[in-house]
Amino acid sequence: MFGKIVSWIKGAISKMFDTSNIAKDFNIDISTSDEVMKLIESCTNIYNSKAPWLNEEVKSLNVAKTICDKVAKAVTIEFKSQVDDESIDEIYQKFLKNIRTNTEYTLAKGGMFFKPFYSNGKIKISCIQADKFIPIKFDSTGEMLSAIFIDQIIKGDDIYTRLEYQELTDTTIMIKNIAYKTNKHNSNTLGSKIQLSQVEEWKSIQPETSINNVNKLLGGYFKIPIANPVDNTSLIGVPIFANAIEILRQIDEQFSRTLWEYEGSELAIQADATLFNKDKNNNYVLPKKKKRLYEFLNLDQGEKSWDVFSPAIRDTSLFNGLNEWLRQCESQCGLSFGVLSKETSIAKTATEINSSKQDYYVTVSDIQKSLQNALDDLIYGIDVLMTLYKIPHKINPNTSYEWDDSILVDAKEEQSIMMQEASMGYIKKELYLMKRYGVTEEQARKMIPKQQDNTTEDEE
Repeated sequence: MFGKIVSWIKGAISKMFDTSNIAKDFNIDISTSDEVMKLIESCTNIYNSKAPWLNEEVKSLNVAKTICDKVAKAVTIEFKSQVDDESIDEIYQKFLKNIRTNTEYTLAKGGMFFKPFYSNGKIKISCIQADKFIPIKFDSTGEMLSAIFIDQIIKGDDIYTRLEYQELTDTTIMIKNIAYKTNKHNSNTLGSKIQLSQVEEWKSIQPETSINNVNKLLGGYFKIPIANPVDNTSLIGVPIFANAIEILRQIDEQFSRTLWEYEGSELAIQADATLFNKDKNNNYVLPKKKKRLYEFLNLDQGEKSWDVFSPAIRDTSLFNGLNEWLRQCESQCGLSFGVLSKETSIAKTATEINSSKQDYYVTVSDIQKSLQNALDDLIYGIDVLMTLYKIPHKINPNTSYEWDDSILVDAKEEQSIMMQEASMGYIKKELYLMKRYGVTEEQARKMIPKQQDNTTEDEE
C-alpha cells in the first residue's frame, strides 16, 4: 500500500494507492524508496536532538545541528542573486531572506522543493521540506519528472490532508489533487476523501488540471549532492551527515562519558552525621548552598569521622577521544578539520590541512551549484505561472549569482597578500582598496594620498 512509503512522514500519510500500481505507472522500487525515506526520517530526528540512542545517560552534543548550521553559512555567506525583471525579483528577494535557514533544513533532511503557486492574484513560494514531499520519478540527467506534495491543515480536532501529484510528460504537466479528512484520534490514516471545496484554503484548487508548453516541473528541487548510502540507484537527496550516523552516536556517547567523569569526580566530604547541627525537628542540617558537597555516613556510635572524596579527573584523554571522533565526522561529511574539532589537539601536516580544506571547498561548491540549479528552476516556474495568469513581466528573465569562495584561502590571508602585491606594485592600489572597503574604483582613487597615486594621466 502507498502508506508503506510515507507512513513515517510527519502527518502520517497512508493508504492511497496500491504499490503494484505505483511500481507499474511510475517505475518505483517500493522497498528501496522505503529505505531512503526511513533514512530521511532518522536524520530528521537526529537533527532535532531525538536520536534513538539518547536517554538519561547519553546526552546529545547536537553535532548534526552544528554541521548543518556551519555548512549553511559557508554555502550562503556573501550570496547575492537578482532577476532582471522587477516584478519577479520582488518575489524572489522576499524568498531569499530565508535562504540560509532553508539551506540548513535541506542539509538536515536531504532536499527541499521551492514551489511557486498562485494565490489571490499574486505569485508566492512555498518551501517544502523533504519529509513533506515524495520524489517519484527522475530522468537520466537527474531532473525530477513527478512527485507528490503533502499539505496539511489542522482545525480543532480535524486534520485535513491534500495530496498534490505532479507529473511531466513531454511538454505537459498533469496535476491531480485529492483531499482527505480525519481527526487527531485517528491521525495515522488519511481518513475519508472530501471535496477540495470543503476546505476554505483549497476551494479554488481544481481536482485535475494541466499546463502545456513546459519542459520541467514548476519549482526547484534543491538536494544535497552526495551519494545515497542506502540506495545507490536513487536520485533522492540525502542529509549531509547520512554517512556519519554511527559516528554521531559515538560522539554523543563519548561526550556523555565526559559529563559523567565531571559529575562522578565532584569533590565530596563524607562525614558522620553527628558532626552537624540539628534543626528544631531534631534533623541534622547541612550547610546552606553546600548540600551537594556533603554526604552522611552511618558510623558506629561514639565514632566521629570524616573523609574527603576528590579523585583526579581524566578529562584530557576523554576530550582527546571526543576530538578524534569529531575529526572522523568531519572527514565523513566532507568538512575541513577545525569545523567541528580542535585543530590544536592533534598536529597535522600542511598537506593534510590543505587536503581537508580542498574537500570542504568541493562540498560547499557542489551544494552551491545544486542550489543555483534549484533557483533557476524556481524562476522558470514563476515565469510560467505569471504567463499563465497574465501577470505582466519579462518573459524568460535572466538571473545573476554571486558566491563567496574564500574557504581555501582565509579572508585575512587573502587581504594580506593583496596588500603586499599592491605595495610591491604588482597590482594597482585601487584594487586592494576596493576589495578591502567595498568601494568603487573612483572612490578608491580618492582614498589614495596624492603623492602615492599610481594612476597615469592617460588612465584618467
